[in-house]
Amino acid sequence: MNRVLLAGFDGKNNSARVITERISSDCRKLILPNDRSKSSELLMNEINSAETGVVILLGQKPCIKDKIAVEPTAALCGETLHTTLDVTVTAQLIRQSGYAAYISRGCGTSYCNHIYFQCLKSGVNCIFLHVPTMDNISDIKALTKAIEGFVNGIAGVPAML
Repeated sequence: MNRVLLAGFDGKNNSARVITERISSDCRKLILPNDRSKSSELLMNEINSAETGVVILLGQKPCIKDKIAVEPTAALCGETLHTTLDVTVTAQLIRQSGYAAYISRGCGTSYCNHIYFQCLKSGVNCIFLHVPTMDNISDIKALTKAIEGFVNGIAGVPAML
């Protein structure tokens, strides 16, 4: 079984859900409810149900267009946690897959930040990628291909898993 878990938030027109569902890579996929405690519980149960090497979390960021924001940190109640994954390599893998990517300076203050913080706190290797909202995506196939390229790229790095 593949040790990569890809999770995106639910919602009728949520780009994170759309991309997660479209990914054809050999990975486990999970759609998270837009509820802090339910999504955290569901994610932790999925991480613990099978050997998980890395979790890739997807969420929407309304202020970006046709690029992916790679999030290095999450902060909650005055505590900041950092991913152990190399955010520079993450951005490079996405760009090599044909899509713009940059390293962000903050995961926000809502669901995305909360789930990322919980995942980081669990000790599993994880990374959060913010994608544009559907109306800020010119080519959903290209964006899906870039995320798929990253999933495949990280799955091919034994040290990550």
